[in-house]
Amino acid sequence: MLRKSGFVMLLALVCILSACSNVGSDAPGDSQRLTKDGKKTVVFSVLSSNRFLETAVRLFEEKHNDIRIEIKEYKASEGTEGGGAREGFSLADIEKYVQSVTTQVVSDGGPDLILMNNLPQHKFVEKNRLAHLNDLIADGSSFDRNTIYDNILKASQDGEGLYTIPLSFSLETIQGNTELLKELNISVDKNAPWTWSQFSDVAKKLKEQGGSEGYYNLMMSPLLHTYIEDRYEELVGEGQPGFDSDLFRNMMEEIKSIYDEGLLNEGMASDPAKAVFRMVGIFNPVAALTMPSNLDYYHNPSATGKQEGVPFKAIDSLGINSKSEVQSEAWEFIKFLLSDEMQASPDLFGLPMNKTATDKRLNEVVEKIENGTLELPIPKDMLPSSETIKNRIAEVQQLISEAGARKLSDLKVLTIATEEFESYKNGQKSAEEVSKLIQNRVTTYLNE
Repeated sequence: MLRKSGFVMLLALVCILSACSNVGSDAPGDSQRLTKDGKKTVVFSVLSSNRFLETAVRLFEEKHNDIRIEIKEYKASEGTEGGGAREGFSLADIEKYVQSVTTQVVSDGGPDLILMNNLPQHKFVEKNRLAHLNDLIADGSSFDRNTIYDNILKASQDGEGLYTIPLSFSLETIQGNTELLKELNISVDKNAPWTWSQFSDVAKKLKEQGGSEGYYNLMMSPLLHTYIEDRYEELVGEGQPGFDSDLFRNMMEEIKSIYDEGLLNEGMASDPAKAVFRMVGIFNPVAALTMPSNLDYYHNPSATGKQEGVPFKAIDSLGINSKSEVQSEAWEFIKFLLSDEMQASPDLFGLPMNKTATDKRLNEVVEKIENGTLELPIPKDMLPSSETIKNRIAEVQQLISEAGARKLSDLKVLTIATEEFESYKNGQKSAEEVSKLIQNRVTTYLNE
């Protein structure tokens, strides 16, 4: 994987969220839609295939003799076996893939079914290149919205239209050391949204009272990404960039001041035990429930301090090409991916969209702890009590039910902002100069 200053956290996020994504040369409407034995072919674009998808294709085709799912991957993941890992790609690989798929789809071609990870969803929606999934849901009676988290489905809409549907997701919370905060007599409401400005006030108190650090290993560029995602509609939405503005310049200045004042550290924390917060969301049931007893989940500080529900990110989400002639067949496959059977697969990364599957995974953790078969992510003596773990199940389920603020961004936009921000970060250019450069580059990109 790529390891460059400014891109480490970005690529880590990309790798986590890039379970699969690929590109095919077949265009919707191609006369070669039927196989020799009369099956309809759905071309499915992914960056790299994985075990979950390959198993799903095999099982789906066994149940649907008239449909063939053809996974078209852009590049096989390097150094992995079975296609199950989410690593092995450079930023250049991902950018080439995104450019290839985007060019095909915007040109009325491309695959029928698209794993949307890393792709410019706003651009696809703006150019009417994604099918309206609400129409497909309404047309049939074989899909029960009550089986999945409808609040997340609604929050995944662009305006009034649903163009992509998550297969799995993560809750964008953070871990906070509640015991350490109590020892230092510092109050932070774990159930309330707060701003980075409020975090700065807390970090100053931590530094003064105990030499503790606010965040463990949070670099400046990833923090810039979170700011952009929090105000994405104002900065990027609907193809009208807003980077050349006081809003964005103030964001850059606030970010830089947090580090200049020593409230956050660009390097590793000198003593991880002194870090009060960690940017670790909820995506792994085992890790979520076995978190040490001195830690709790808190809201992640935001650029606005206002959130309509708990923030979440789609880990894997799918869209159907609006020009495809096999939309109904592609939708059948999506429904299968959301079924109890596939959502319960251990190969699905993240929290399943299927309610039954998520509840099952959470309760399996308790069962494995009780019968001693759980592979522990922490030393056994740090394991929370059974009562604490059961309380956490209820907490995670409550947080999921409150999820309603989708975090969505464009990889290319984040890359542009990261590259230009470096010169402001190093004092080579002013905030105004950098904001104008980002504005011009993003405008050019969005108009391509």
